[in-house]
Amino acid sequence: MSRNASFSKKWITVLAVISLLAAAILAGCSKDNGEKTPAASSGASQPADSGKDASPGSPKTGGVLKIAMTGAPVNLGLVPKSRTVQEVLMAVPALETLGRYDEKGNIVPWLAESWETDPDAKTITYKLKQGVKFHDGTDFNAEAVKFNLDLMIEAKRQEFKDLASVDVVDASTVKLNLSQWNSSMVESVANFLWIMSPTAYQQMGQDGISKHPVGTGPFEFVSFQQDVSVKYKKFAGYWQQGKPYLDGIEWSVIADPLTASATFQNKDVDAFLNVPADIAKQLTGSGNVIKLQSGLGARAGGLITDSANPNSPFADVRVRQALGYAIDRQELVTSILGGFALVTNQWGTQTSWSYNPDVEGLKYDPEKAKQLLKDAGYPNGFKTTIYSIGQDQMVTAMQGYLARVGIDAKIEVLDTAKFQEMTGAKGKWDGIMPYNFRGDADLALYMPRNFGVGGPLYANNILHPDDVTQLLEQAKTAKDQETKKQISLELQKKVFDEYALAYAMYVDTAPAALQSYVKDSGINQTYMTVFTPENAWLDK
Repeated sequence: MSRNASFSKKWITVLAVISLLAAAILAGCSKDNGEKTPAASSGASQPADSGKDASPGSPKTGGVLKIAMTGAPVNLGLVPKSRTVQEVLMAVPALETLGRYDEKGNIVPWLAESWETDPDAKTITYKLKQGVKFHDGTDFNAEAVKFNLDLMIEAKRQEFKDLASVDVVDASTVKLNLSQWNSSMVESVANFLWIMSPTAYQQMGQDGISKHPVGTGPFEFVSFQQDVSVKYKKFAGYWQQGKPYLDGIEWSVIADPLTASATFQNKDVDAFLNVPADIAKQLTGSGNVIKLQSGLGARAGGLITDSANPNSPFADVRVRQALGYAIDRQELVTSILGGFALVTNQWGTQTSWSYNPDVEGLKYDPEKAKQLLKDAGYPNGFKTTIYSIGQDQMVTAMQGYLARVGIDAKIEVLDTAKFQEMTGAKGKWDGIMPYNFRGDADLALYMPRNFGVGGPLYANNILHPDDVTQLLEQAKTAKDQETKKQISLELQKKVFDEYALAYAMYVDTAPAALQSYVKDSGINQTYMTVFTPENAWLDK
């Protein structure tokens, strides 16, 4: 297929929407064996006297950072309820977490000074920063953290299902009691527990706080106009002295990516996030296009089949393997996504601690695909269905590859709601489905969503080999990081080589276009849904 293939306007809009579907959550490693995780430097600095007087290269104060996004938020501040990628990003100026990712993908303290894990006692004890205030003047303390964690338990969030109770030890110490040891709980806390003001939650209720986030972040909420904008102003009481440098942050919702691109090129906005790949190519000369090289938190893509259906050809592992050998993932990713996706043959990217270089993957080999189909009893191929979310150019290209080895795949186009229904906890499909997952490292936290028995996405329609189920449980209950890593590497081999439960193709780099004068924003530096608004400044 041509490497110069272009997208239609309809495809561009669909791709932008698809890139924002994945649920928001984080990837690093916890400090086990009862080891205390030390506090990271807050990075606090003295304020510059003024923007004009700041020395070259030093942060200038003032100005409003204007950011365009194609996705429209609905729930900004109701953290216990699942939020989309754009909702998490748009609330980052106001809400903060106990831990944060560093440049290597490790979780380091943020609102927490440190934490200590005790796998044998099944506890995690957090020591919190003192003197921190919420935007409404409420104290950030152990009671506030317990309040937020109790809401997660009450909401029955999957990520906190092993959290049995929370104890306030003293004003700055909180202890998590687990029903069973969960090696991923520190990551769940860092990724999902964006701390809300208990006072604001009680006063405004769920509906109110969903539209008005109140946290400890460097910016406080000003306004939310549905499908139009979200605005924040500088929080004078922020816990890092001298920060933030900006006077405010404003998000503009621009549904059409082409319009958003034009707005960026006209410099009516300073940044455009989650840019579709073809538009990112065009913008490369109009600003700094930053790719998320780690893939952490970003959407990943591939294919997954109805392997649990005994009447399906894909119940045979040889047919599932043939599917992968029939498709040239490198060619598709290069020609359609350009340089804005990372090719992979497993869960995550090569920078991930759980990436296994020994995974062979299903390399493009159409003759081997034909032989496997013959061995499985399909010498002349077979007919099936391949589903597409909207008019997906990638699916159309894969249909052509499959036809060359005898797999006649009819494309059935789904809208987002139907796709979610068919791939949900009770959903069913026949044939081949687009496989959307995330490029995160912690397989124990994220992989059970698909490959664990009873998982909420895809799991109802695929095989669950006993050894994969056992390894998932062992990874979750591992008492040290090295043990967890070795189990994760084995999981990669089992899932993608031995059983071919899914065919992984790429991890998105979530390109972001920034004007050259935007400095220290942290966008796409560590994790897709995290940036550093407290450090951002405008050099103009």
